[in-house]
Amino acid sequence: MKWLKLSIICSLSGAIIFGVFSLVFYYGDWSRFSLVTTIGFFVGLLSAPEFDRKSFKNPALFQVVSGSIVGAIAGEMFGLDVEGIIILLIAGGFLGWLSPYWIKYVTIP
Repeated sequence: MKWLKLSIICSLSGAIIFGVFSLVFYYGDWSRFSLVTTIGFFVGLLSAPEFDRKSFKNPALFQVVSGSIVGAIAGEMFGLDVEGIIILLIAGGFLGWLSPYWIKYVTIP
């Protein structure tokens, strides 16, 4: 259960940090706020296994599934049709699979 606690803390922390910066610099633009908060949630969720890989039985699978779910949610947020959602689901899974390589270069906005 340590992996679940770590995932929740990292994803909510990422969403809050990204969301606060969006509110400070772009107050009133609520569509931007929801998009930036979702991206922060995504980055936090994918970074959770990077903090403690031993807590996760299969961190790569966790990151691929998390990326796929967030990709599908982003497709729904953009109002895409089924084909677009599937493409973003696959792209999110691919980004989740590659996250150990790119997550260290993400800077807070």
